[in-house]
Amino acid sequence: MADKNYRIASITDDEATEIKKAEAEVKKITGKDFVLIAWEKD
Repeated sequence: MADKNYRIASITDDEATEIKKAEAEVKKITGKDFVLIAWEKD
């Protein structure tokens, strides 16, 4: 990323579970298998 104010997010197990749920919901809606990648602002 060009903006250096972001880094790969540090997430909890609960947050990872919610991301997986979001991926499943997106797949249900679109029929495509997307992978969400978490970045967070410094």
